[in-house]
Amino acid sequence: MKNPGKKLIIVLVLLFIVYLAFQDRISGTCQMYQLVTKATNVISKGGDHYTLKIGAGIVEGKEKDTVTAIFSRRGNSHFTANVSYNESRYVILQRGDSTKVIIGNPGLLIEGKSDTAGHFDVAGLLGEILRDYPGTRFIPAMSWSKRAGLAAWVFLNGHFDRQTIRGKKYHIIRLNNKMVEGAEFRMENHGNLFLLKVKNKEQQMALSVLLTNEAPPDPVLPPSGGLKKLVVNGDELNTSIYRGALRAGGLLLENMKPPEPDGIERRWGKGLLTYVNGNRVLIAQGTHRELGEAHGALLKPEIRKLVDATLYTINWVYTMEKSHWFLDDLRSAYKREAPFIPEKYQEEMKGLAETSGISLEEIRLTNVFPALFHCSGFALFGDVTVNGKLYHGRILDYITELGLQYYPVVMIFKPDSGYAFANISFAGFIGSVTGINEKQVTFGEMGGGGEGHWDGMPMAFLMREGMERASTLEEALAIFRNTPRTCEYYYVISDGKGPNARGLATTPEKFEVIKPGQYHPLLPEPVKDAVLMSAGDRYKKLAERVKAEYGKIDAQKAIRLMDRPVAMKAALHSVLFAPQTLEFWVANAGPHTPAPMEPYTHYNMMELMNKLEMQKH
Repeated sequence: MKNPGKKLIIVLVLLFIVYLAFQDRISGTCQMYQLVTKATNVISKGGDHYTLKIGAGIVEGKEKDTVTAIFSRRGNSHFTANVSYNESRYVILQRGDSTKVIIGNPGLLIEGKSDTAGHFDVAGLLGEILRDYPGTRFIPAMSWSKRAGLAAWVFLNGHFDRQTIRGKKYHIIRLNNKMVEGAEFRMENHGNLFLLKVKNKEQQMALSVLLTNEAPPDPVLPPSGGLKKLVVNGDELNTSIYRGALRAGGLLLENMKPPEPDGIERRWGKGLLTYVNGNRVLIAQGTHRELGEAHGALLKPEIRKLVDATLYTINWVYTMEKSHWFLDDLRSAYKREAPFIPEKYQEEMKGLAETSGISLEEIRLTNVFPALFHCSGFALFGDVTVNGKLYHGRILDYITELGLQYYPVVMIFKPDSGYAFANISFAGFIGSVTGINEKQVTFGEMGGGGEGHWDGMPMAFLMREGMERASTLEEALAIFRNTPRTCEYYYVISDGKGPNARGLATTPEKFEVIKPGQYHPLLPEPVKDAVLMSAGDRYKKLAERVKAEYGKIDAQKAIRLMDRPVAMKAALHSVLFAPQTLEFWVANAGPHTPAPMEPYTHYNMMELMNKLEMQKH
């Protein structure tokens, strides 16, 4: 080889020229790689010493939301969170064994002490949220090759520059293609800050994140004299902060793209988890303890999410609204209701707790949570429907913000000591708000007032009793009449063997029966061969629809009776039963749509029970 040194010099000169030409691009890409590496390491492993500062602003039309948050962690003994959302402010201080939460509006101080220090690691919490969601679980475990691929994509698609802003030097990367529209990243030269701006016709967003080892000063707190004070169990306070935030973060991701079941059939004990059109169906038989054990073992991850949502995420909404510690109020309700809960259901909850790994108290409190539902229901037969067939419709109007619609379960249970039934429920709930049994007796409810009247059997367990014990409409009415009841509830109960149906208006003291076509002051538009239960304009619309289709209603027209506005915006599920054939159709809410706007799935109860029997052989 002639003149190898000269060729080497030429190559080096060319590389130097390329470097000069692409200096900002190369340097910015390297900074991006370092930033992503630093962030993913902290997210994947958590950290003992760091400060995380986040600022976000979103402008959409005339609406503007701003969030600023500073999280500082110094081992297990020192944690501070200082969060402002629009005009509201929230502060968390954990010092050793003491935790305080200050809520600026309504001016509330919640504090507790525990034998152990609270474990607050926001970076680790973020990693846990990302790992739990299929679309983001790769982020905490991002390998060097994936980080390099991301950097290469930025290198090829970005527009690079450098700027000095308020005395600090930044790398600027602008992205604008099909994947990212109008995004701007600013990275401090030390590689620990990026600012993201996204602009389009509808929305403007800015996000800044700073990760540093520097500790910020403690926040200036409002005078404690102007705050209402709640003293709670310190361990429970720490748990509620962490798991409430964990579930709230998971819901943000799930609301963007709902999670989908994996579709893999599983058996455990006397239970089978199967699927119909991708929807979970849990089939089990045996003692109540065995039903609970199969439930807990086959739906363990889903149950955890539901427990966290209904105990810990909702805890903060309730506590801020009422200035009462939600878990204490729920515990008081359970204490008064417990003597009226049959031992068989206590055994089922014990089995559920044992195999799910969730504490028995959490399972118990979750199962007395369903209350104050605002729903609609109807039963139609005789001259109203085609061939006189009975249709029983039921809409569960309830808070979709908890994400229960992402973990629905159709439970087909055959207890040793009762009738087989289908419970249209959610993972972790053994009671019922919507169901049918093998004797063609069907149940739906709607909530009223009377909160605090807890000396009776919880509504969801009373519904379950009806399904397990009633072989006729008359037996169902007797169970509901003779069992001590709580609060104010309304029910529609139907029986395909008549066919026949009744509406019930109940309180602990009152038991009122509404027959088909019967006038009632709260139901002023009766329809022959129909029981229609709803409230206000929703009732009027339901009655109007039934009258318009009188004599022509089949299954599909009965389903459409439940469309908006009969269903509320927060309709969690809507169900149509055809009791005489033990068929039913179920729709669950979507991220931003009420249940009746989603597709309905058809089920046949006896075919599903036979599937479990076939699996045994």
